[in-house]
Amino acid sequence: MKIAIPPLLLLAGLTAAQPATLLATEVAIPADRGAQQDAASNDFSYLRYRADYQVLANAHSVKTESYEILLKTKAAIEKFGQIRLGYSEKMETLEVVSAYTLTADGQRHDVAPDRIYTQESYSSASAPLYADRKVRVIVFSNLAPGARIVYQVRQTQKVPYFPGYFGLWETFSVFDQFEDAEVSLQAPAKLPMNIFTRGVKGGDQPQIRDGQAHWRWQYQRSVPMKAQNWAAGSWTFSPTIMASTYREWPQLAKAYQLKASQAAKVTPGVQALADRITAGVTDRREQAAAIYRWVAQNIRYVAVYLGNGGLEPNSAQSILDNHYGDCKDHVVLLEALLAAKGIESSPVLIGMDEGPILPKVPLLGRFNHAITYLPEFKLYLDSTNPWARFGQLPAGDLGAPVLLTREARLARTPSNDELRNRNALSVDFVFDKAGNMRGQTERRLSEVEEIDLRGYFSQLNQQNRARAEESIMTSSGIDGRGQVAMHGDPLDLDKPFGFSFRFKADDYVDFGVVGGMRVPNPPGGKSFRTLYTSTAAPSNETPFYCDAQRYDETYRLQLPADVPIIAMPKGQRFRNAAGDYRVEWRRDGQQVIVNHRLQMNAVRGKDALCQPQDYPAFRELFQQVRRGFRGQLVYGELANAVVSPK
Repeated sequence: MKIAIPPLLLLAGLTAAQPATLLATEVAIPADRGAQQDAASNDFSYLRYRADYQVLANAHSVKTESYEILLKTKAAIEKFGQIRLGYSEKMETLEVVSAYTLTADGQRHDVAPDRIYTQESYSSASAPLYADRKVRVIVFSNLAPGARIVYQVRQTQKVPYFPGYFGLWETFSVFDQFEDAEVSLQAPAKLPMNIFTRGVKGGDQPQIRDGQAHWRWQYQRSVPMKAQNWAAGSWTFSPTIMASTYREWPQLAKAYQLKASQAAKVTPGVQALADRITAGVTDRREQAAAIYRWVAQNIRYVAVYLGNGGLEPNSAQSILDNHYGDCKDHVVLLEALLAAKGIESSPVLIGMDEGPILPKVPLLGRFNHAITYLPEFKLYLDSTNPWARFGQLPAGDLGAPVLLTREARLARTPSNDELRNRNALSVDFVFDKAGNMRGQTERRLSEVEEIDLRGYFSQLNQQNRARAEESIMTSSGIDGRGQVAMHGDPLDLDKPFGFSFRFKADDYVDFGVVGGMRVPNPPGGKSFRTLYTSTAAPSNETPFYCDAQRYDETYRLQLPADVPIIAMPKGQRFRNAAGDYRVEWRRDGQQVIVNHRLQMNAVRGKDALCQPQDYPAFRELFQQVRRGFRGQLVYGELANAVVSPK
């Protein structure tokens, strides 16, 4: 996972229009054979898995998969009691050949025909690029711990996603148990096939028989790896098989552009709208910004089937007529409106939340989203996110390898580094003689935070505001009350947005005795003081994401004039390969100022994963952070203290 501060329940009851978290995002994992979010589990075992791929000369293909899965616990029954199988209804067929349950005593229960059905208008919210996806559902009966589910499915690729393209991607998660797994591939010997394997038996070179090339791979793992605190996408380290008829990534870009280029035609309606949006605006960058804002805030994002299937977007005019579309449609309309003003743009294929590296062979499955690139301004835009200002990108789009389809070349979005992910916090605590506290938290939002918080605050209203403010205080652990003050309009993408939080708490501290006080948790703010909880394990066996990040927290504690300040900690600093942490304490009369700063490093560079051997440095760094936040301000009349006898 990404190194992240545990999420803060800031606005209970509110739901952002775009998926977002308030503190950090975790990277989504490409679909693995048996892995979901890298969660280790021995609740079940793949007793037998077979995948057979038959590829024709025109790249049409048939995949037949067979599963036998032992369900050991109730959790496994919840996971596998209903199997969901996605496919493109316009380009593929999916047939359930057989499906049944084998109980622990050997009885067979076939799945009834009406328990195998198709859900219409289904698409995966995590893969909006593939907007015509349907799902075939198998509901198993007579399940109990010790039962097995057995099923076979056949998926036929009637039309390749791109001319001449075939892709195979099988990943066996190290967190799952496989007793017997085998994958086979057959294709015409003359059909180019680029192969990459890791951790499986069977090589890259085929056996040739009767003009057909044959590959066969086996895998077995009886003891799954235990869950790891930090893990990148499972395909980056688990046993994997990849095959593609494309040799280079630009081939995918060219193929997509052939389908998408005609959709961005500038019609009279598109031209009229572009002129209206930019009326009175002569600066070309400002014209582009105005068009982007219009698309982001007026074209409703809908991840449903709209076009002719697969990856072909709808025409710009039809998107304009409907005022909704998926990610491909957003890109097409934005491209057409910009073209109407003579501003060039390119569609961009991106793996949203998929990390900084690409597979060894070109596979379409690595990309799940489409955004826009403006070469004139060297800017990437994602108009599916209605909360990002012109030039901003949500966290999932940052630091990602991408395909610019118009130019047919690989590129990379701006890094999710300390420049875009800098977290700054300024908090005032003022105490009176009775020990009551009042104060204010000011958050200087990073680009990533601003995007996320616009979505939440846009839904703040008179009905839910009090509940949201109560949840902020509750999440800080302080028994008090508070009030949100927004700085700017979350719906106004012309201007920056931020907020502050004013708070009060009665009887927070007793100044009538000698005592010590740590810096309180900041209501409405996120503190990096809890990072150490993510490194509880002494070691980490998998690669992980480690973007550069910077945190800066300043606390000012104002004590009453007649309360003696006895002592405060010395400043300290710690540096290692993972980063740099420092804390400084100073006194100005009755005010004590504490500053905590943390710089976290992308240890192996912004385009690479951190490795297991890098984990101890982060663990050591975060333990130093923990110690630094333990520092206490000592106050009170020593005359009121009782000296313990020796």
